[in-house]
Amino acid sequence: MSYVVKTLSKDEEILENLNLHWINYLSPGIWLAFGCLVLLFGFEPEGSFVPGIIVCAFPVWRFIVLSSEEMVVTNKRVVFKKGVIATHTEELKNAKIESVEIRQGILDRIFGCGSLCFSGTGTSKVKFESIDNPWEVKSRIEEYIGD
Repeated sequence: MSYVVKTLSKDEEILENLNLHWINYLSPGIWLAFGCLVLLFGFEPEGSFVPGIIVCAFPVWRFIVLSSEEMVVTNKRVVFKKGVIATHTEELKNAKIESVEIRQGILDRIFGCGSLCFSGTGTSKVKFESIDNPWEVKSRIEEYIGD
């Protein structure tokens, strides 16, 4: 069960559950493929499998970390949660949101990803990084929060 589902208040419902862009999985995927090649072909019969296992362990951990991130918009708040063992959450009530910004670099524009930054009253901010189709998501979210 996800963090957001466990912390939903009465009459709160999930409106948008955002996904990371596929580009986030590219680098760990390449490293995992490299690690598998090292395991299969990189050793003599009396060699050690430790280097290949180490090369495979880091991308597997990165996949676990990426899959544990939650970026959710409910009818009452915006929530970002990251972390597997130790977790960190950022939440901002929809009534307190003043602006929603999109940040995209050149490669982000080419691949269709970007970051959404929610700014609230005071210094509160929530940032959804490397999400898929940030322009479409921004339009939908602004309908939900009433801007």
